[in-house]
Amino acid sequence: MKTLLQKGRDPLLLTLDEAQTLGKNEVLPPDQAHTASSVLNAIHNGKLNKPVLLLAAGLGTTPESFRSFGISRFEGNALVQLGALGKKAERAVLRDWLTEDGGAEGDTTAWIDSVTRETHGWPQHILSYVKPALSQLHAAKGEMTAEGLNAVLEAGRTGRAAYYKQRAQGFYRKQLHCIARSIVDVPAGGRVDHAVIMSSLLQDYGHDEAEKIFRRALHKGILDERDNCFVVPIPSMQKWLVLIMPVSRKRKCCLDRSEPGAEILGQSSKGEP
Repeated sequence: MKTLLQKGRDPLLLTLDEAQTLGKNEVLPPDQAHTASSVLNAIHNGKLNKPVLLLAAGLGTTPESFRSFGISRFEGNALVQLGALGKKAERAVLRDWLTEDGGAEGDTTAWIDSVTRETHGWPQHILSYVKPALSQLHAAKGEMTAEGLNAVLEAGRTGRAAYYKQRAQGFYRKQLHCIARSIVDVPAGGRVDHAVIMSSLLQDYGHDEAEKIFRRALHKGILDERDNCFVVPIPSMQKWLVLIMPVSRKRKCCLDRSEPGAEILGQSSKGEP
């Protein structure tokens, strides 16, 4: 692969998705891991003899994955953490989809208001609601009705839950319950310390297994590191985690709220309710 990239002198634009899987032998087959390592090192050390721009998209553990290849020096603007769209941008995106792609006739404000109350700018959630909205509009030849909007909202909620289940794939429910227990009293977007999450996991697992579960939650994007603390990156996913907890565990959390170290260490200034 490196030899192929070295051919010619034209600039290269390379894209790499799911970059957080780099350096993880259990995820990438050995031959692919070797190829990735070879290419990244060639780019990093300027051995391709041409201008190269690499766009790597991944979850919050991506810089750590690059460090496993010995690549840890990033320019200040090389790492960009994507988040929710602003209100104005979100409404503009929805309006374009509904009118340009869906052929919506009339004022789209009511539909946009209803959808944004549930998506709060998060692109994946917007898609969960937009796809059924387009299907509904096409079937109704652009007519927007209250019944159609209700169908869109129901389908969007189902799609959003499916997205969370996908994020949680590979976890036992008990493991998810332990993570949820550590954030059950944390406001949406609130941050907790590593020790708080580990304390919850250690109630049901040994230290090594608890640390593995914690690292897997980071790898899957259920948790994300922010300012040396941790947060569920999409606040409505935090709400979903708490909702799937058994009532008995929620009740026990309320009894344990006064335990030392269980305080909230920070709270995001914005996020979904």
